[in-house]
Amino acid sequence: MALTGPASERAAKRWIDAVYTVPGWKPLHFPLVKIVAKAIPKARVGLLPTFVAVTSQNALPALKRLWDSRTDVRESKHAAVGVATARAMRALGIDPAIVVPPGDEGAKVLAEKLIAATDAGQTVLWPRGDRANDLREYLVIAGRQVEDPIAYRTEDLEGSVLPKQLNAAFFASPSAVSVWLRTPDTPRVTAIAIGQTTHAELAPEYARFSRIVRLAQPSPKALSETLAGL
Repeated sequence: MALTGPASERAAKRWIDAVYTVPGWKPLHFPLVKIVAKAIPKARVGLLPTFVAVTSQNALPALKRLWDSRTDVRESKHAAVGVATARAMRALGIDPAIVVPPGDEGAKVLAEKLIAATDAGQTVLWPRGDRANDLREYLVIAGRQVEDPIAYRTEDLEGSVLPKQLNAAFFASPSAVSVWLRTPDTPRVTAIAIGQTTHAELAPEYARFSRIVRLAQPSPKALSETLAGL
């Protein structure tokens, strides 16, 4: 099966290992997008944010450079979406005060936690991807100030030549689905979506796939369980 994401091989390792645990399945890491880190200008960040929200490990390279130059940001309270992101932050010396589960509701749940932990008018720093805006919307509606510099950019990998001998493809983002759908001569496979948003991108194109399924949870374990049931 093709793992069209996560984009980096390091981030994809747990998913690759999960496929190997299921007899009869072999993984192929075949990302359809790439992540490009961007520096966060110090001038783009105000003084002493009340919280720093980290919704993706992809933000950490840029955030680490900001920590090195801005001790006030490093010493602020941090929040993370996902145990893996929290673990990566701890490895860099930052222990997040708030950790929420990943998934389609991750940004909403994180926003609720941040709203409960801050007062109206206080600032949340959110180093984000160029295709994300959901957390900002939740917080601004609740009266929080949000600084959301772009910490990484997602770029589509056009012109990919997909292997023909595939039985399934795992999609970790709507962006990867979009690239797949624009790629000519894609094999008709079982499409596995990491969550609701990705599933919604796949659903209108059901005729392009032999079937479309959604993981019960956005985790490698759920992927291996799904493969075992196919």
